[in-house]
Amino acid sequence: MRVLNNGYIKLVESMGHDQAVIRNARRCWRSEGKTEQADRRLLRHLIEAGHKTPFEAMVFTFDVKAPLFVARQWFRHRIGSFNEQSLRYCAALREYYIPETLEGEPLLKWRSHHEAAFDLYEYLAQEEGLRKEQARSVLPVGIYTKFFWTVNGSSLMNFLDLRSGLQAQYEIRVYAQAILSLVKEKAPISFGEFQREVLNSRG
Repeated sequence: MRVLNNGYIKLVESMGHDQAVIRNARRCWRSEGKTEQADRRLLRHLIEAGHKTPFEAMVFTFDVKAPLFVARQWFRHRIGSFNEQSLRYCAALREYYIPETLEGEPLLKWRSHHEAAFDLYEYLAQEEGLRKEQARSVLPVGIYTKFFWTVNGSSLMNFLDLRSGLQAQYEIRVYAQAILSLVKEKAPISFGEFQREVLNSRG
């Protein structure tokens, strides 16, 4: 799924989904669900009461390409696993974020600044033999980075709660919205109820 001008997010692997959450939750009460509606009521109760442990039975791995400043906000979410492409070993690609609202002279200056930074980076690394790990210091925080993110359902709900609201920065908010649409395909009851009970109730 394309995000921003050069970014994307892709769900590459998942495990568990709604039935794993229902299974784990019903262990608490040694109960069995008779209908889908009963399962839905159970998951709604868990979300309303803040009982998130059963949602840890779901696990998702995403492939993400995002501006560096977005990734740094993302990495503040500790419960999860991140594997980022290293600019110590890999050469930076000439790609950078451009706000969609920019036009005219500001857009020209934005592009010029980033192109000049990449020109200097490539000059230092390729012509002067400076190590990539040092040359990367001249690059802006708007360059794109790639990483894999593995996260359980409970921690993902926390991320979505914090990063999809209007208080979150726009650039990470659009990633959160894309993630919600992806996981709702895999766990429609869990994330459908989460969206209804938490995200849509914020007013």
